[in-house]
Amino acid sequence: MVTHKVFAQTQKEKIDSVCKLVKQYFNAKDAEKLFALAGEDFHKQLPPETFKQVCTNNLFPLGALRETVFESITDGVSKYKAVFASATLDLLLSLDKTDKIQAFLFRPYTDASAKKTSKTPFANPLVTTLDKKVDSLLQPFMAQLNTVGVSIAVLIDGKVHYYGFGETAKGNNQVPDEKTIFEIGSISKTFTATLLADAVNKGNIHLDDPANKYLPDSIPTLAYAGVPVTIKTLINHSSGIPRMPDNFTSADDNDPYKDYDNSKMFNFYKHFKPTRKPGASYEYSNLAAGTVGVILEKLNKATYENMLFNTITKPLGMNDTKQYLHKEDSARFAKGYADGNYAAPWNFKAFMGAGGIRSTAADMVKYAEAQLGKAPTALKKAIQLTHTPTFTSGNTTVALAWHYIKPGADEILFHNGGTGGYRSYLGVNLQKKFAVIMLSNTTISVDGLGNDLMVWLEGGR
Repeated sequence: MVTHKVFAQTQKEKIDSVCKLVKQYFNAKDAEKLFALAGEDFHKQLPPETFKQVCTNNLFPLGALRETVFESITDGVSKYKAVFASATLDLLLSLDKTDKIQAFLFRPYTDASAKKTSKTPFANPLVTTLDKKVDSLLQPFMAQLNTVGVSIAVLIDGKVHYYGFGETAKGNNQVPDEKTIFEIGSISKTFTATLLADAVNKGNIHLDDPANKYLPDSIPTLAYAGVPVTIKTLINHSSGIPRMPDNFTSADDNDPYKDYDNSKMFNFYKHFKPTRKPGASYEYSNLAAGTVGVILEKLNKATYENMLFNTITKPLGMNDTKQYLHKEDSARFAKGYADGNYAAPWNFKAFMGAGGIRSTAADMVKYAEAQLGKAPTALKKAIQLTHTPTFTSGNTTVALAWHYIKPGADEILFHNGGTGGYRSYLGVNLQKKFAVIMLSNTTISVDGLGNDLMVWLEGGR
């Protein structure tokens, strides 16, 4: 125990030293020196050109970094309160074995010490060991100042258990249930992958096809050293296509994706040149997944929502899973919040396939059951294809959009999501046949809750 404390203190001192350099180079607006602080793994995942774009377009406009205040360290990752001229954010930093930056992330600031003064309403019978485990995880989470509501579903032993904590909107005292609608964000990518797999199984497209085959002729060949960007590398985040296009600007920060259409996406590609070999390294890309959605729309001559309905949601009876909500849905749509403030829903055009779906815990259970084999034959075959690993590097394994992770001893199928005022989690243990779904109307991550519950279930309860 003492040894661990000494190690943690030494590690903290190292990270503190690097943090001081981050502040120095940030205020000098020197992206090259910032990038040089990072290690090999970071460099592999984020090319220098992309890092420079992120700094120029997203970070430097925040203004001077006035101070960084250490708050906590968990599993080697230090959390700092980063006070900029125009905003206060969390800065997460960790180092690799060579004391170079491994994790470097800014996110909305959360004051972990701030707690609610009122009791959180909840729907949980508190009878079984599962009920009590869920309560033990969610009560501390919900005590945080800026949490609002969470809808949880646990699929285990062929049965479904639903739980609700908090509120669907601040102050309404209405606990979210299995029919409450949330934005699921990037879990949408797995739906896009399923639509792709269905098209592959029908022979309409091939994973190794060059992306250019399905893009306008005006777009130059997307290749590096003769290796083309393919459909497979687009959907498994190894294409070399950046996370976001450099021509992405928003006229409405409350709904940033609503005006980014196909023509803007194609215009980006007209001027884009890959900087590394497709298929060689992992870089999570909303743009790549959105591109797959656009390609499928053109290939099938159908809108994304029509493809979603006909291929997935109708066969599975997922009546509340859709792109556009109808008037009668509005009463069940949870209001989103960021840092305690109302965050408007997000609407998507070209990025629909990357993050535009809305759903409920009840519908997501049907989706989880489909991952475990409960689906019509054609859809079942498409889903099985989405589970096939297509990229592996170190601890990163990606199938078609799905990621394989190991929160415990077992490898699980996983994806999460986030939009302006929502966070989501879906974990499926394919071997032991159980799943966890968490849908939240706040920007505080529920990944830790989901993973903790998956590990507990894995242990046999």
